[in-house]
Amino acid sequence: MSLQQAACFLVVLAVFIALTQRWRVQSFLALILAGAGFGYAAGMATSQVGKAFGLGFQQGVATLGLIVVAGAMLTEIADATGASARIRAAARGWHRRSLPLTLIGVIAGLASTPAAAFAVLSPLRRAIGGEAPRPALALGLAVSASHGLLLPAPVILAAVTILGADWSTALLYGLPTALVAAIAGAFVARSGSAEDDTLPASTEAMDGETLHAPGRAALALILVSAVLVGLLVVQSLGDIASEPLGGGSNREFLLGLGRPLILMLVGVGAILLLTWHWPHGGLTEEGWPGRAIARAAGLVLTVGAAAGLSKLAQETGMAEMNAERLLAWQPGPALVLALPFALAAIMKLLQGSSLAAAITAAGMMMELLGPLGLDDATGRACAALAIGAGAMAASHINDGLFWLVTDAARLRPGASLACFSLGTVLQGAVALAALILLRLVTV
Repeated sequence: MSLQQAACFLVVLAVFIALTQRWRVQSFLALILAGAGFGYAAGMATSQVGKAFGLGFQQGVATLGLIVVAGAMLTEIADATGASARIRAAARGWHRRSLPLTLIGVIAGLASTPAAAFAVLSPLRRAIGGEAPRPALALGLAVSASHGLLLPAPVILAAVTILGADWSTALLYGLPTALVAAIAGAFVARSGSAEDDTLPASTEAMDGETLHAPGRAALALILVSAVLVGLLVVQSLGDIASEPLGGGSNREFLLGLGRPLILMLVGVGAILLLTWHWPHGGLTEEGWPGRAIARAAGLVLTVGAAAGLSKLAQETGMAEMNAERLLAWQPGPALVLALPFALAAIMKLLQGSSLAAAITAAGMMMELLGPLGLDDATGRACAALAIGAGAMAASHINDGLFWLVTDAARLRPGASLACFSLGTVLQGAVALAALILLRLVTV
């Protein structure tokens, strides 16, 4: 049954591509149809389909919706104060504008969720790289690479904790592997599209009174972006299940710093105070709040629908059951890390959640470390890192990060699958090869 459900899911994915590419069906509507089609094809009752999709939609909007709106508001304010134009003018002299975004993405990948990190960095990414696909792809792929391989990002943190791996060893092996994967992602972004110098002007940005201090506004945007990423990284520390960082009231405080409402209040409030941008009628429907909500509404709905599809897939249990089929595989000593990678990758592909994929794959690997020759400090760390690499691979339509990158890059879903999704697969393969090599030379 699990194989049939997985086959149905792949068919639904193919139909979704056809709907959005050939017939130009709007992505939100296509996801609704894909979710319902998969639920019924997987043998779920009508009540189950509606309940699971609705719950997933609710969770997706609750965890990411406000952050997307906050990013849109920051973008509108940055445009209106001249911050975007000032940063864009400075970036024109850079030989490669995607390189700083890649470096920023590697740091931002330590955040509690990669999608939230990408969302809060969207105003700065747009200011540096404009509206072209390359900057969005470079940032998204760098965030993805780092989130699966660098502590204290929750994906790799979960794998390291469950497998009992040594933190210092995981950091020692994870840092070069993450950098290699990020570089691979930068090459994918470079080959996929060209950079662009265009930056649409806001209506307010044409008013000289609002451009009173674009230099100060640019600095404010950079500082606010750094603070928001910092809050998300601190939230990752709250996932550490040990004192003094992860226990009791300390843990709740750290987790609270990265909540969507707090990020919105801190981000929007800070940039308004730092720029002192209070145009007449600016808080009305016609001002930057109204424009930001209009900008973000479609993306928020799409992210919610993607979460609904992911929840439907999780309810079937097909990801875990199909991954369990791989447990009988006995790879040779040189390719032993391919097993934990494959376990996580197949679950990520089928159910969308990187964290759930990492937790489940790590649980499956616990009893296999000894038989596979991975029951030592290096082996446990490499196995955890292989799980992290697999859990970030094959990001597609059931993943919120995919839709944020697709929207930022202004790509059709099919084109984003060819660029971003295949880019995450390539990054995973490169990371796995690097881990295999590191394991061989250190044993």
